[in-house]
Amino acid sequence: MAPFEELQSLWQSQNPPVMAVAERDAASLAKAFHRYGRRQDLINLGKALLLALQLVLLVGRLRHNPVEMFGVALVDCSAVYFMIYEWRRQRAIARLNFAAPSRDFVHDAIARLMAQRHPFRSREAYIMTAGLWAGFTVMMASHWPAVGLRGLLIRETVITALAFVILPFSNYLRGKRWNLECRPLVERLTALLVTSQERAE
Repeated sequence: MAPFEELQSLWQSQNPPVMAVAERDAASLAKAFHRYGRRQDLINLGKALLLALQLVLLVGRLRHNPVEMFGVALVDCSAVYFMIYEWRRQRAIARLNFAAPSRDFVHDAIARLMAQRHPFRSREAYIMTAGLWAGFTVMMASHWPAVGLRGLLIRETVITALAFVILPFSNYLRGKRWNLECRPLVERLTALLVTSQERAE
């Protein structure tokens, strides 16, 4: 069952107290989450197009080197795997329905948005990293006869070092993007919880 359906099923099966949300506020939240989902769709479509273009170009260039082409396939498959995982999570968030939410439902929605801040702390991210490293290793190994063992070790060391440089930069960019896309939604949901608590008291 998809994460969205799991959340909806949990909400309905527990039948928790429903928060009082004005129809105007619910519609406004729905629009905000719809905009979030549409933005993620556009970003991920752009990533998919870039990956497809890169694969077409490399297949033409490396068609006479099947070992290196296999390494490229590993890298691209790893990237596609993580992109699909992320896209599914983002679409599940965008489809949340706040027409009659419970407090647990809103708390879970906030937790899902907060998880978008650090997407690389997940099993899927580790699988992607292993796939990328394996793919680049295969690509480097395909040049073994020309560069020798010393050259291969140097290239492998450079690739590994680059990963430690790219990861903090990726986290920085993701933080900027999270502040732009997710923080306003988290603040609105937090305000919704505060308002509902004040009304309950």
